Amino acid sequence: MLHRGDCVSGYTVTDYLGSGGSSDVFRVLDTAGQVGALKILRADVARRPVIRERFDNEYRLASLLTHPHIVATYDHGETPDGRLWMLMQYVDGNSAATMIPARRSEPDLATTTEVARQIADALDYAHSRLVLHRDVKPTNILVAAGKSRPWAGLADFGIAQLLDDPPPATTGWVRGSLSYAAPELLQDQRLSPATDEYALACTLFELLTGAPPHLGATPFAIIHAHIHNPPPRLDRRRVWLPSALNAVFAKALAKNPQRRYPSCTEFVRVVAAVLRGIEPPTQ
Repeated sequence: MLHRGDCVSGYTVTDYLGSGGSSDVFRVLDTAGQVGALKILRADVARRPVIRERFDNEYRLASLLTHPHIVATYDHGETPDGRLWMLMQYVDGNSAATMIPARRSEPDLATTTEVARQIADALDYAHSRLVLHRDVKPTNILVAAGKSRPWAGLADFGIAQLLDDPPPATTGWVRGSLSYAAPELLQDQRLSPATDEYALACTLFELLTGAPPHLGATPFAIIHAHIHNPPPRLDRRRVWLPSALNAVFAKALAKNPQRRYPSCTEFVRVVAAVLRGIEPPTQ
């Protein structure tokens, strides 16, 4: 674990920001005093080939993308003890997971739809550059306050792939988060931009209702629901949500990718139009 004042390739640690499955993230300053976020592999996993491959993949694909709502990646390298690192844009905010409404609270519709609009635009841009994210979920969306509206950025391209990459060999292990995984991803079929749209729809479903569409006591139950069960009605989770949303999400969560919306932006545009003028009940 790095500590305040430690230096990695000219970047000086000022704060610990958090950790993921295999890495820690720190707020750092460069020699010019510019702020960044340094993501570095933990020592206990730094030499595992699969972990290193995923880390390299994240930098390789994220560095292909320059978009105002994709967290920027600037630099990368390796420490003398073999720990890979990358320098990213520092975001002074939290993940969208903090926006998920609890049982006794309601979503902020204006913020939710604006965050979704920005992330949809980021995803459509990534798809135009032939990159699939493959792990869209609330914890991979960073949100910061803006002058007039929130700013959102898509992060963590660790399991991203190029559109023309072949499907991975069947191993029985799903790369991604089950609660947001499209049927084609779960069945090792060829992926497309519609795969990310499905995950975005699951994410927006959770931000509006408090839980992703398909719940289950076991991973198998969740997988079975994604593949076989129709999405639940949003107005059964939040009775004040307009019933028209049910058809909108049913299309975005269609089992057949070809039946989903033509783009993430179009999906979010329709959601925002249905929600326009709707006010959640006050407590």
